[in-house]
Amino acid sequence: MKKKLSRIICLAAIAALGACSPFHTRTPPSRVTVPSRFAQAPAGTDPATDLTTWWRSWNDPALTHVVEAALAANPDIRIARDNVLQARAAHVIARSTLYPTVGATGNIGGGGMSWRNPAGLSQLSDGDPATDAHVAGIGASWEPDLFGGRHADSRAARALMLGQQAEYHGMQMLVAADAAENYLRAQGVQRQIDLLDRSIGILQRLRTYTQARFVAGQAVSADVRAVDEKLSLQRARRPLLVEEYDLHRRRLAILSGQAPENAPSLPAPGAFFVPAAPSGEMPDTVLERRPDVLARRDQVEAALDRLKSAKTDLLPRFGLEFFGGDGRLRFDGIPGLSGTGGLIALTTYLPIFTAGRVHARIHAAHARLDAAVAGYDRTVLNALGEVEDAYEARTSADTRAHDLATAVSQAGRNVSDVTGLYEGGQRMMQDILRARLDELDAREQVLRNEDMQTLASIHLARALGGGWKHEADDAQPLPSRSGARTRG
Repeated sequence: MKKKLSRIICLAAIAALGACSPFHTRTPPSRVTVPSRFAQAPAGTDPATDLTTWWRSWNDPALTHVVEAALAANPDIRIARDNVLQARAAHVIARSTLYPTVGATGNIGGGGMSWRNPAGLSQLSDGDPATDAHVAGIGASWEPDLFGGRHADSRAARALMLGQQAEYHGMQMLVAADAAENYLRAQGVQRQIDLLDRSIGILQRLRTYTQARFVAGQAVSADVRAVDEKLSLQRARRPLLVEEYDLHRRRLAILSGQAPENAPSLPAPGAFFVPAAPSGEMPDTVLERRPDVLARRDQVEAALDRLKSAKTDLLPRFGLEFFGGDGRLRFDGIPGLSGTGGLIALTTYLPIFTAGRVHARIHAAHARLDAAVAGYDRTVLNALGEVEDAYEARTSADTRAHDLATAVSQAGRNVSDVTGLYEGGQRMMQDILRARLDELDAREQVLRNEDMQTLASIHLARALGGGWKHEADDAQPLPSRSGARTRG
């Protein structure tokens, strides 16, 4: 009867251990269905654009310089890379638990002794006998990873290291986009200042003309005040634009690790240019390139391996310990005692009662894994949304550019028509000046839309995961992702 009861208990224990075995642990599936293509992306069969250095497609050496200067010296990038090195060291520490630990010990001692019954010893030496001793040895210990717990910890540390590496790449991507945005927006502000100065010049001529007509009795003072009001409003805009321009310059200095007082001087802008929107991009390839998605995936892998490690706490552990040493003990007047010896021990531990601590850790690890998968799903959804938003913003700005160019052309023809009528005596000078102001207003709308095109292009390049390079091109390459994806 006792044997039968013992067998039942053993089978129940084995079943319980099997239910919690790390070998049957799987990652919860993602709840996001990745579409086959982007709805807002331009149709076509062109190959995907290389976005590693997307800012070079602007063909502006000054833009390339400011972006790559920021990538080389930005403090946030330095911090992110140092975080990778810390995570790499943590991975080395986690791997070290898979191997034996060996150490050397040694002790030397000496002193005097006062014997309570020195009848025999007192004849051998005068006074209190002096003693000295030394012991030295080698100790080793090892816990074989029979159930994979320490291997799981090592894989979790590697996944976290790769996650930090992805965040480092993500920081490169953000800094490149930030530098390009500030440079190109500074150029846009320069164009706005130039257009504003032209508008102010025309208003000054209109004011002179209106004042002359007022003196001649052909206009009233309200006409002069109306022109003065517009002139004051335009002049009031200029300090704001200069402030915005300097803000972008200071931001570029900070991005490249320089004091804002060392803000770079930017070249005068040339003709507006924006590269074509990237084509041939598929959602699955974009998700494989986006550092934030990769980092979230690494966090899922780390949470999975931590759960496996937590489950092994229910299983028995075995360890080997060894100590081998040599020592000597000597008393004055007594021949020294010496000898060598060794000790080998096999240790084992099986948790029986832990007040629910082990199971609580397993439940917490389950929750962390589920939260990591949810975080991955959220990041994927945000990434897909950012791409769709950026594609639509670029398409909308391109469409507006066509209509605004038509409006500028119409305003230019109106200036020509009014000028012809003025030369024929059918219009006054103020009609020409107002027509030119209308043309400048149309051009201002063009400039604003060009800024929208520029920002949409930068946001699209960033949303598609461009702006960081593989570490194979770096002077000190970081770990490869090969072999990092393990499920089981």
